[in-house]
Amino acid sequence: MFSHLDIHGLRGFATQQSLEFAVPNNEIGSGLTIIVGSNNSGKSTITESLRALSQNRSPSFTQGRRNIRAGDRIHLRLVDTEGNSRVLESITAGSSETEFTNEGNNIQMEGLVILPSRRAFNPYFGRGQAQRRQYTDIIGFPAVRTSSVDQFSRRLFTAQQNKEEFNEVLENVLDPVPDWTIDQLDTGQYFLKIATGDTSHSSEGLGEGLVSLFFVIDSLYDSRPGDTIVIDEPELSLHPSLQIKLAELFTNYSSDRQIVLATHSPYFVNLESLQNGAKVARTVQRNDESHIFQLTTESARNISGLLRNYNNPHIFGLKSQEVFFLDDKIILVEGQEDVIYYQKVQQHLGEELEGTFFGWGVGGAGNMQHIANVLSDLGFQKVVGILDGDKLNTLQRLEEQFENYHFFAIPADDVRTKEERHLHAVRGLLDDNNQNIRDEFVEDLRTEFQRINQYLNNE
Repeated sequence: MFSHLDIHGLRGFATQQSLEFAVPNNEIGSGLTIIVGSNNSGKSTITESLRALSQNRSPSFTQGRRNIRAGDRIHLRLVDTEGNSRVLESITAGSSETEFTNEGNNIQMEGLVILPSRRAFNPYFGRGQAQRRQYTDIIGFPAVRTSSVDQFSRRLFTAQQNKEEFNEVLENVLDPVPDWTIDQLDTGQYFLKIATGDTSHSSEGLGEGLVSLFFVIDSLYDSRPGDTIVIDEPELSLHPSLQIKLAELFTNYSSDRQIVLATHSPYFVNLESLQNGAKVARTVQRNDESHIFQLTTESARNISGLLRNYNNPHIFGLKSQEVFFLDDKIILVEGQEDVIYYQKVQQHLGEELEGTFFGWGVGGAGNMQHIANVLSDLGFQKVVGILDGDKLNTLQRLEEQFENYHFFAIPADDVRTKEERHLHAVRGLLDDNNQNIRDEFVEDLRTEFQRINQYLNNE
């Protein structure tokens, strides 16, 4: 199994970046590595790097793949958990040709399977089979990323020979399992046939979601403990209900296998697995360069603690997990009421904050440090924290710890006014009806909101 990957010179990676992989320890989710990030930030380049390193023969890298700012040369290094590594690098700068070298003992690549995001195959195909390692060699390393995986039909023949095992895994996501088989046309070509009642349709009429799912299940069903399975965009064309089931399947498999997912879907960000060793990384494009930021062990531990906060179970709910897919400009507030009432504050001021609120709040001022740590680990540069006026000590600590972030306390003990039927009455930022800002706070608050937007928009 693998420890980490170094990338330098491939596409947007002008400076060397590293990705650390989760290593399974027989705990559920322990071998899960989740890579998030916006489009064109470098996620697919990571899977492309692994695909290049998995080849038996050194691949060629076209001019468009090489980064001029990195010296017009490629350097990729994959390290296993024993400290051995496989290096793929350009023979000379400005050339497409590369060579492999090993550091230490030969690194074992047989268990590595990479599934690219473009999962399509010719609906009519010839006969042939391929085992896992053979399949990796057959699809090779195409010169153009848009190439479809035309040789997947070979894996379909192999899956048909092992249909019971294949369907047993597929059933975890699709229940009932579709009645599928391989049939032959009178012309001699073969096709994948799906039967539904008295009717059937061929590969040509298959939905993209089902095709993608067949690829994914194929990467899992005949894998073995210790294997590494890398999937770019597992969510492709899948309904959210199927994404949820597939995410659970990945989590279960990752107890004794490395599962690496590059995804745009919050359904695959399994934060519960962090307590068992799962990893989360975020790719960011900054100054026309791709960077990799990774969640630290401390932040992972803090997230696990927040997930067990049963008084505020929404802190890292699905809405909060969307933060991993934002470019930047995150606004942290204390609780869910703040998220709602600050909408009214913006409307009354006529000043809209040009950022995105984090979920339904951080679950209390004491948690803001933990969430800010997570965002800092993952490379977020523009983060605002809004605190109640009675949290000045917390404000000072946050300002000292996160010098690049912007925190401020409102000029009232709460955003809303609370009547005496609560634990104690609170005269809030909003009036007694919680509709409008109290007159004495309007100008100061408008000035602060303008300052926040200036911070958020300042490059």
